Amino acid sequence: MRISPIAYACFLLPCGVIAVCYLVSTHLQQVAVCFPFFSGCASISAAARQDPAIHIFRMVMLPMTTVFAGFWVLCRVWLLHWQMPRLQANAVGVLGVVGAVFLVLYVVFLGTEGRIYDLLRRFGTTVYFGCTGIAQLIVAVRLNAERKRLPDFFGTKILPLFLLMTVSMLIMGIVYIPAANLFRAHNVENIIEWNFAFLMHINFALVWILWRRQGLRLSFDPGTPSP
Repeated sequence: MRISPIAYACFLLPCGVIAVCYLVSTHLQQVAVCFPFFSGCASISAAARQDPAIHIFRMVMLPMTTVFAGFWVLCRVWLLHWQMPRLQANAVGVLGVVGAVFLVLYVVFLGTEGRIYDLLRRFGTTVYFGCTGIAQLIVAVRLNAERKRLPDFFGTKILPLFLLMTVSMLIMGIVYIPAANLFRAHNVENIIEWNFAFLMHINFALVWILWRRQGLRLSFDPGTPSP
């Protein structure tokens, strides 16, 4: 069984369901029509928190939390195959799985009212984005260290993009709180959220390209992914 479709699902399904929810919400005039990556007129949560969008979002994203967790378990084994120190590979796996678990918290409490529920949602998204982004950064740095062993097209064209996006996510994570407070009237918080989420999910697609090129498969003999 090829494992590359798991990485592709981590890219396609979240991006697809967010786009569908936003289109449904704008069609029903529940959120403003704009290009949220630049204007931030609505947050991702606002686009998916009302009927019927919230049901579409939960229907896709709750099962996706398991797919995300499975991706990071496979990624850990794959990184060990690249001779990453076990401690670092374990850190990537733990960060990714923890992020997936906290995504459940966000999805379950999306659309609920009250300060406690709002806190739980914010905590869920913060841990999900933070842990997943850090895990992706570690993967990108490791691949860069093994650049000579990568397929030429990936090492010369896709890996620099992977590094650029993970570093951009790191910068956005650092400036998120001060920028959101200083430029509250300009919806900077929403703009950063949309762009961070997009880059994060694009990174799964880049891993899919590499896994597909390597032809990795799931094996039940001691090494899980094998070329």
